[in-house]
Amino acid sequence: MIKRYLFIYLFMALLPVLTYPENPGKETASSHSEILSATQVPPQVFVGDKARLVLTLVPKGSSAPRTLVIDVEDKLPQSKSIHITRIELDTHGKNPKMIVDFVPFEPGAILLPTLEIGPYVISRQIVDVASVLEADHGGLETAPPEETLLIPGTRLLLYGTIGFLFVLVLGLFAFLMWGSAWYAQLQAWFKKRQILGNLKKSLDYLEREKKEYSPVKIGELISYLRLYAEMQTGIPCVAKTGREIEAQADLFPNPEQALSLGHIIRQSDMMRYSGKTVTALEFEQLSLDIKKLVILLQSKVKGERGQ
Repeated sequence: MIKRYLFIYLFMALLPVLTYPENPGKETASSHSEILSATQVPPQVFVGDKARLVLTLVPKGSSAPRTLVIDVEDKLPQSKSIHITRIELDTHGKNPKMIVDFVPFEPGAILLPTLEIGPYVISRQIVDVASVLEADHGGLETAPPEETLLIPGTRLLLYGTIGFLFVLVLGLFAFLMWGSAWYAQLQAWFKKRQILGNLKKSLDYLEREKKEYSPVKIGELISYLRLYAEMQTGIPCVAKTGREIEAQADLFPNPEQALSLGHIIRQSDMMRYSGKTVTALEFEQLSLDIKKLVILLQSKVKGERGQ
């Protein structure tokens, strides 16, 4: 009777094992994979560095060579000390390789969480995070902060700023030495363009309003012409009479410029001070002479640039 109860007790104790055998999809401690070699890349890893661990394993099974990759964060093992970003199993070659990409968060010897991919399971694997220094007294201390120039991006920012300031200072010296003359020439060119634009506007207005050949408008037109001729030739023309300009024709780049300008000034003075009404034909001739003189002044300047 006692033997019968003992047999029933043993059967009930073994029933869970017989009914629920070990899940073939889960590895146990006895099925942990054997590591032939472990290589850490780079050998010296600091906290926050991206690193890689390459484990050469003993082949398991006779499955066809294929590569497995786990790069989904939810399927990757993690811990507070280390962040695993990717696991790859390369079964090509004689011995398969497990490649683990990780980022350490603490210095020292860090224990990786259990790694499982395909038929291979690795546990209690350690990586060395060499971000501690050997102190003089023999203990360990955290590495000091990096030099400012060694922080990524700071070197470029600092040297770039110094280079920019250096170029800026050189540009300032160049402007003080040569820029003043260049700026004066540029300013004169813009002023000349402005005067020519005012001359053309004044001439267009008088041609359009044929009944308003007032002495004031004609005087304004001739003032623009005098100033433009002076800027083009470099000879004073603003305060001289027509005969004075004609008398100095040999000083002009082209004597014909002085003769034409003097003639135009004398004709305009007659229109302004004679008291007679300016006819359309008289102003048409004056307008034609002014346009010819402008072309003559511009052609001479272009000729000098081409030499």
